[in-house]
Amino acid sequence: MRRARLRWLAMGAAAVLGVATAAVGVSVAGHRNGSGPESAVRLPDLDQETPTQLAVREQVSGGTRSYLLGFRSAIRNVGDGPLIIEGHRSQDLESAPMSADQLIDTEAGSTERVPGVGELRFVTSADHDHWHLLGFDRYELRRAGSSQVLVQDRKTGFCLGDRYRTIRVLTGAAAGAVYTGKCGLARPDLMDLVQGISVGYGDDYSAYLEYQELSLDGVPAGRYVLVHRVNTDLSLRELSYANNAASVLLDLRWRGGKPYLRVLATCPDSDRCDRQVRVRTVATGLEVPWDIAFLPDGRALVTERPGRVRLLEPGGLQRAPVAKIAVAQQGEGGLLGLAIDPDFSANQLVYLYFTGPDGMRLERWRWTGSQLVRQVTLVDAIEAGEIHDSGRIAFGPDRRLYVATGDAGHPELAQDPGSLNGKLLALSPEQYRGTGTVRPAILASGLRNSQGFDWQPGTGALIANDHGPSGFDGPEGYDEVNQIVAGGNYGWPEVISNATGDGRYLAPLRVYADAIAPSGATFLTRPGSPWQGDYVLASLVGQELRRLSIENGRVVVDEPLLHGQFGRLRTVKEGPDGCLYVLTSNRDGRGSPRPGDDRILCVQLPRR
Repeated sequence: MRRARLRWLAMGAAAVLGVATAAVGVSVAGHRNGSGPESAVRLPDLDQETPTQLAVREQVSGGTRSYLLGFRSAIRNVGDGPLIIEGHRSQDLESAPMSADQLIDTEAGSTERVPGVGELRFVTSADHDHWHLLGFDRYELRRAGSSQVLVQDRKTGFCLGDRYRTIRVLTGAAAGAVYTGKCGLARPDLMDLVQGISVGYGDDYSAYLEYQELSLDGVPAGRYVLVHRVNTDLSLRELSYANNAASVLLDLRWRGGKPYLRVLATCPDSDRCDRQVRVRTVATGLEVPWDIAFLPDGRALVTERPGRVRLLEPGGLQRAPVAKIAVAQQGEGGLLGLAIDPDFSANQLVYLYFTGPDGMRLERWRWTGSQLVRQVTLVDAIEAGEIHDSGRIAFGPDRRLYVATGDAGHPELAQDPGSLNGKLLALSPEQYRGTGTVRPAILASGLRNSQGFDWQPGTGALIANDHGPSGFDGPEGYDEVNQIVAGGNYGWPEVISNATGDGRYLAPLRVYADAIAPSGATFLTRPGSPWQGDYVLASLVGQELRRLSIENGRVVVDEPLLHGQFGRLRTVKEGPDGCLYVLTSNRDGRGSPRPGDDRILCVQLPRR
């Protein structure tokens, strides 16, 4: 443990917020799969801030009155390395643009070049007379509930620089502003140029500066979404593209020929501020519900950590439990995971995972139509602890039963091939329908406390969450979303975040440097919603859902939902009725219970 902790301390400057080095491209892309020595690149992460300082300006030209919506645009770099753009041109013509390359710093002090990421052009306007990175950011006004764009920006680009210090400064941030030049002010003759934004700094354009505005002429009254994006074509390499868009929901009204605006909502990490989810409470008064699984008839079984299984019916939660399990309710233990057999309609089998007197147990039970009756213990060789019992179980597309186990507070078990702890396990149909205890196959190792996983529709990729260290066993934070591959080792406790130990371990798809404590997760499969195919996870410390869009092994959208509205969220599961069912966990000793807690929520997804 001491060796691992020293390694964590040494990597402070390399800790990252988002997608692993797969997002870098070029030679770096292969390293997250363990090929070749680890390339310690320091990528930027551009965070598009929500438009602010909204104002309407009236202007009169040639006797014609018009109105402009102005707003401040701010973009900050919250990554691990600076955004560096180097421009160069071969023609000595004032009208010729520069070709733009991105320079990426490495921990070793070298630089990697990504050629042809864009174009720099000398811009002359009423406000500006210098070199812009074309198309760096874009903004638009569109109707709420529609993809129709009514008004687009007229600006040419952005002059990158360190204009202000961000509130949050990460370890390894520059000691001072580095890129403070004027982007070649009044120098159209330049052949080479460097622009950039340092770590911990941001750049902004105030309202109306060089077309930082949108025309409201001819825009009828109604609700609109003002969207602002940075790195719109994703040509610049970043840690994450999840925070590259922000939006504002507006209500526009005309009175006496003049426009009046009211801000209805702000969405810092989403371009769809008009997609406000609707939530209703399905059941209240539960005690630390942990998992939910739906029966073929639409009813659902729900586990409560003290050892009860409840039945959720269309009319509400049945008062009497359908099963009581003698659990050892210590620390984070108790009755946890629940799964329904793929052939339930024929065999009525249900599987439960819980803390027994001598460790974690996976058992098979049978549904009688009104009660669960115990049949057999399947696995009992998993250590239990006061913490990190993990607990999620689910059937995969291959009909195997998957079980996520934690390190039980003993991190070394996650790397021990003889231990079932800190692993993702898989049981064959012959094993989970057998008559006695079995030893599951170890699919993946090096996990700390994984509490949620699911399979991506279409690709079949297995995506799983994992809790990062909590302070006593490493720097607090660094929760992960991983793509699980057979035989993969995810590094715990040897490395955290995106470190791969020179290729021995697999890096995450997504890292949350600030702890969110991810738990249950589900992919959305039902058609009719723009979120179809997205991965949604519940978070405890974060007190929110997070919607991730994963494309080609990269997280390209990461949107928070329900933030702070219902407290700690333990489980999220797509229901047969199209609802997204969410279990709160405010009575687990770590939350602040509210009247009615704990509860089951139904989140209505937006429709296309």
